[in-house]
Amino acid sequence: MKLLRSIIVLLFLQVFHSSFAQRGDYESFQKENHQVTFETTTGYKLRVSFYQDDVIRFHWVSAGEDYFADDRYEMVVDHEKNGNYSLKEQASEILLINDKLTVAISKSPLKVDIRDSEKMLLEEREGVKWEDNRISIDFEFDEEEHFAGLGHGAFGWVESIDLRGQKVSSNYGEGKMKSDWGAQGVLTVPYYLSSKGYGVFLNSTYNHEFNFGKNQTYDFGFNTSGFPGQMDYFFIYGPHFREILGKYTGLTGRPRLPQRSIFGLQLSDKGSPQHQGVEWWKEKIIAHRNAGYPLDHLVNDNRWRAGTGAWSGSWFEWDSTRVPDPAEFNEWIKAHHLTVTLDHNRNNALLSAGWKPEYNLPYAKESGVKEGESAPDYSNPEMRNWIWELFWSQSLNPDLNYPGDALWIDETDEMWPMSDTIILANGRSWAENENYYPFLIGKAIVQEGWDNKNENLPPGIGEDKRPFVWARSAMAGGQRLTTHWTGDIKCDYEWMKAQVRAMQASGLSGFPYFNHDAGGFREPGPEDHMYMNWAMAFGSFSPIWRPHGPGENSRWPLDRSQKARDVAMKYGVLRYEMMPYIYTYAHIAHEKGVPMARAMVIDHQEVPEAWKYDLQYMWGDELLVAPVFSKMDSIREVWLPEGKWYDFHTREKIIGGKTIRYKTTTGQLPLFVKEGAIIPKYDYAKSTFSLDPTKISIDVYTGTDGAFTLYEDDNVTERFRTRNELRTTEIEFKDGRLTIYPSIGTYEKAPMKRDYMIVLIGLKNIRKIKVNSKNLDSVDSVEMLEKEEGIFWDGTHNKLIISLKDRGVNERITVE
Repeated sequence: MKLLRSIIVLLFLQVFHSSFAQRGDYESFQKENHQVTFETTTGYKLRVSFYQDDVIRFHWVSAGEDYFADDRYEMVVDHEKNGNYSLKEQASEILLINDKLTVAISKSPLKVDIRDSEKMLLEEREGVKWEDNRISIDFEFDEEEHFAGLGHGAFGWVESIDLRGQKVSSNYGEGKMKSDWGAQGVLTVPYYLSSKGYGVFLNSTYNHEFNFGKNQTYDFGFNTSGFPGQMDYFFIYGPHFREILGKYTGLTGRPRLPQRSIFGLQLSDKGSPQHQGVEWWKEKIIAHRNAGYPLDHLVNDNRWRAGTGAWSGSWFEWDSTRVPDPAEFNEWIKAHHLTVTLDHNRNNALLSAGWKPEYNLPYAKESGVKEGESAPDYSNPEMRNWIWELFWSQSLNPDLNYPGDALWIDETDEMWPMSDTIILANGRSWAENENYYPFLIGKAIVQEGWDNKNENLPPGIGEDKRPFVWARSAMAGGQRLTTHWTGDIKCDYEWMKAQVRAMQASGLSGFPYFNHDAGGFREPGPEDHMYMNWAMAFGSFSPIWRPHGPGENSRWPLDRSQKARDVAMKYGVLRYEMMPYIYTYAHIAHEKGVPMARAMVIDHQEVPEAWKYDLQYMWGDELLVAPVFSKMDSIREVWLPEGKWYDFHTREKIIGGKTIRYKTTTGQLPLFVKEGAIIPKYDYAKSTFSLDPTKISIDVYTGTDGAFTLYEDDNVTERFRTRNELRTTEIEFKDGRLTIYPSIGTYEKAPMKRDYMIVLIGLKNIRKIKVNSKNLDSVDSVEMLEKEEGIFWDGTHNKLIISLKDRGVNERITVE
């Protein structure tokens, strides 16, 4: 036994020593602005670059190898370096120190440790290794450390938000075991967050794998399949998750905010009788609106297209039979306050005008692309120019006045059988391009298309209309161009759970505008209970609300049972009333990288329950959402963080810091409001274009102090970003006093005066109210408040309603 133990120890030491011997001991360093390059005795190099004081890049190359150019991959939006450090050389290590972090470079062997003022954050174990085609790095494993992020696998399948103890990857084509429908909708983001207060982004497009504690191992790496590759990663310090998300999206690009109508209800022509056209849309929309339901966005799936109007045999061009006059249809759409998505199927590119065979991926046919189908090579600049010219010339050119506010780029994730050794138009292998492929799609359609300012390329739309391009796959950095959706998911509660987790994982990975087929896609479609619980209730509390799919169970409310219709109306009204709240958090997601739907760990990374309860989430700062996954009335277990919470439906107050058992019914979404919450609302309208910003309601959940900053803009253009045409209004509840501060900024057609309806919830009794030091009179009914200023005490529901009329947005209003 002793001999066996000695042999095992010897073998371990040999492996351990060979890994260190491979890259050697420290020999010298070269100091430049914001970075230091270390060289070892074996010729290996490590370049440490301070992009910010707390965003540091570690880039290794082997002996005799040159560093890749910074722009080899475009996931990082720019490579400006502004971080500071001081260098202190000691006998056994070299320290790079600033106010946030200390990077310790051990000399023998050369390896890296990173710590803040309190603790070790990331400590290399054996460090970087080059083994055959795999390049990897490992660290000391801490059993108390939790991890989150890394996008998600096919169909949004996420087993747990907490990645501790798992081997995880999110590579193009992975997850086929989940379905016989391929590997759809992978979100490839080699970036994660640690509960210790840091994030790591692997700046490589090769197939990756991360191990967060399986077999007590903490490492990550990638397989180059024999092609050039380098260990290149960014360390991002928070220490809080909100800060890490902000710095990560600052590094790789802020999420692209779509126009406001995209956050309204989206319905499609899927599941309707085949090949229906403009008249079907008009009848369906008018009936829906006349029944009182909201609708903002029409998703055209195949049938608008010329040819068969089906998945195959059609192409990107308006069909002259089903839509004989696209301009007339567009005028009708605009008159009814709607916007439109047009789809493009990858397999039909060759049928569209101007296609050339050389636009295909090399050896596409040999890789499984069927006869009569196409697989565009988005690494080819000529192909990228062609596809935008196609979209522009057939519908998006404003001079045509055709429909087209968003693009759906479908089936981009089906080339996974291709050999890693195939070389694409950009001169790189499929092994290096496979994960990068979805990013190049966004580059073609948005960066070089919609946003184009290059006179040598097809014209772009520019700032007059924001792009919304969604594809069935996405890559890190692509959030500044496109978003994704999770593919053709099953109508099944286990798959619904996966979508709840995928939405959170998406937000943790820099993609805050999560998009999925609410209620499930596959035939026959969701049954009534699933339609109510998923398509309507959970769907309405998702960033993009899009019930969609084929089958006899239509996603249109009027085609459902009366009970389902009632639930659809309830959540439709709630979603549209809460649009100021929702749109504000859409802005914050763009501005700060903090998602709309937030995993509990974002604000509670040090609380064990936050890592456990990943089937609930925060909707902004104020609301906690716990979707229901049962066809029957049931008990829903919900973890409420510390503090006091209101049951949204009953206004009952609940003490947090514990798990509760909440009785639910079909279609009744458990919702909880944080004490101190301020929620702005509009009067209900059946389109976001019809919402009236001159009338705003402010619900205040009293009991503690709170604040909310309302964001408003013109809802359509990029001018909030390009010209700072944006208005913010701070609302504060402090020491029993509500203050609406003067608005800052403006935009075209911004209202200068408003009516306010202030609802103070949870009060016990009220004697008098002053507004700007003047008493406000009581009225006899709520209805009177619609006509005049005053207050009404609703003792039954313990709330005070205050009506203020014709108040200037530049006026400070104090209610006490």
